[in-house]
Amino acid sequence: MTLRQIAERLAEAGIEGALHEALLLAEGFTGRSYSSLRAAVDEEFTMSDEFSEAVGKRCSRYPLQYILGEWEFMGLPFAVNENCLIPRSDTEILCEYIIENAPKNGRILDLCTGSGCIIAAVLHYREDMTGAAVELYPETMGQAEENFRRLGLSERVQTILGDASVDLLSEGEGYDVISANPPYVTAEEMLRLEPELFAEPPHALTDGGDGLSLIRAIIDSYTPHLSADGFMIIEHGAAQSDAVIGYAKERGLSAEPLEDYGGNTRAAVIRRIK
Repeated sequence: MTLRQIAERLAEAGIEGALHEALLLAEGFTGRSYSSLRAAVDEEFTMSDEFSEAVGKRCSRYPLQYILGEWEFMGLPFAVNENCLIPRSDTEILCEYIIENAPKNGRILDLCTGSGCIIAAVLHYREDMTGAAVELYPETMGQAEENFRRLGLSERVQTILGDASVDLLSEGEGYDVISANPPYVTAEEMLRLEPELFAEPPHALTDGGDGLSLIRAIIDSYTPHLSADGFMIIEHGAAQSDAVIGYAKERGLSAEPLEDYGGNTRAAVIRRIK
C-alpha cells in the first residue's frame, strides 16, 4: 500500500488534510522523517500491524494526537492521552501574551492545567519565572507532571490537586499571572462537535450548561490573589467575550479581549483596578 492510498482511506472517512495526516502517522510508526516520506508517497511499502491499526483508529475518527501519543504546542512536545485535553494552537496566544507581559521573576498560577501546556510553555520561554498548576483529576495531573519532567520544569512547578472552582490558596498568597483554559463549551454546542472531540474528556470541554460557570467562579475566587500589577488571562469561546468581560467589570475589575490569529476573541485579560 502507498501513503497516497492511505490518505485516500482517511479522506473517505471525512478527514481533512488526509495526506498530511497519513504522513504524520507514517512518521510516527515507521521511524522515517516526514520529508523523506513526503518524497515517497507513491511508493509501495509493507505496513506493520501497529501502523495498520493506527490507520484504522484514525479512520474511525479517533484523534490523531492520542494515536501518536504526543503533540506539539509552542514548539514543544507534549505527551497526550485521553486523560487530558489536546493542546491546540489557538491557546498559544495566551502563552505568548504571558511571556511578553509577565513581570520579571513573576509567579504564574495555571488553573485547569490539563496537559500542563500553558504553564510549561511559559516557564520554558521565561526562565526567570516559577509557578503552580492546579488540576482536579489525579490521572490528568499525572499527565501534566510527566510533561513537566520531560521539559525539565518539575523543580519550578508546584502541583496542586483540587477543584479550581473554589479558592485553594492560602490567605495572602499572591501570583503575578493567573491563567486558565477551563471547560467553556456550552451544552448545546456539545451536540454539534466533531467526532474526534468525543474522545476527549468531557469535563475538560463543558460545564454542562452555559460554559461560563467555572469562569465566573475563577474570577470570584482568584482575583484577590493577583499582585498589584498582575493579570488574569482566561480562555473562552468566541461568542462568550461580552459575557466574560461584563462579569469582570461588574466586579470592579478591568477587562479586555484578546484575539487569536484567526481574528476570533479567544481570551479575556483581567486586572485589578488600582
